[in-house]
Amino acid sequence: EWFTNPDHLPLIVAQKHGIFTSFGLDVRLIEPADHWEAEEEILAGRLDVAVTEPLHLAQDAARGKPVLGFSRFLHTDGGVLYDKGRGDITRPADMCGKTISYPGSPGPGGPAIVNTMVKADGKLDCDISSYKKHNGSFFHTDALQSNNADVATLIFWNFEIPEAKAKGMKDAAFFSLKEWGVPDFCQLVLMTTPSHFDKRKDVLRKLVLAMRRATGIVHQQPELAREYYYQHVNKEDASETQQAVIDATFTATLPAFPNDNMMSTEYYEHLMGWLVETDQVDGKAGEEVSVSSYWTNEISW
Repeated sequence: EWFTNPDHLPLIVAQKHGIFTSFGLDVRLIEPADHWEAEEEILAGRLDVAVTEPLHLAQDAARGKPVLGFSRFLHTDGGVLYDKGRGDITRPADMCGKTISYPGSPGPGGPAIVNTMVKADGKLDCDISSYKKHNGSFFHTDALQSNNADVATLIFWNFEIPEAKAKGMKDAAFFSLKEWGVPDFCQLVLMTTPSHFDKRKDVLRKLVLAMRRATGIVHQQPELAREYYYQHVNKEDASETQQAVIDATFTATLPAFPNDNMMSTEYYEHLMGWLVETDQVDGKAGEEVSVSSYWTNEISW
């Protein structure tokens, strides 16, 4: 992933509380300076595990990359951010032809997500080529406030909505993937390569259990988790606006950590079907790749 935020709380709590150590694990958390091809870093021996989203896991699998997800640790809500205060967008259908900011632009992902929502809202004649594209990376709020985009996608509500409001977008709102026809991929999972999984399965099982114990602390002792997080991000050294963002996003993220780390085959089959339908992955590759080749519940029970 790109930058440390409350989505990674089980990792931070497990490290700060000594849980990793109690499981005999030596864990180093690395925040990449730029986008990494995680499977290449693992193959090169520079990483053991990476954090990704189910969307990217499925896309990578369809492209033939050696990836294997093995534990989900966050499930939030999210979708497409917009400024309700502008008044030009009140429902998904209003997004037809708008400028979309999204990481990976000018690839097909942003228009695929937005146009699926537009169709789900009953507007079936929106030409997918009508959308304009802006690559604002993961700086979604900045893209809207600078008027470089009308909407931004691949947002998690627990981070981008509080952030946008703290930065002055008082009517920040979003259309949820799960409510408008898009598979709910607002989740984070642990991934490695199949070969690394086979070699270090026992250690990775300990990682899953350590993060599960940390999740219990997050839910049962949220103020302790808050203390650990604020230490980790050096909150006291942040600007006043950034401190407000840190406070608001932490609080919003607390309920987003599930006790169940497993994911279903049917979920990934549906996700891959949507990726094929919206031309985000090659149709033949998407149909031929088996879910069991890129997701396992073997150690996430």
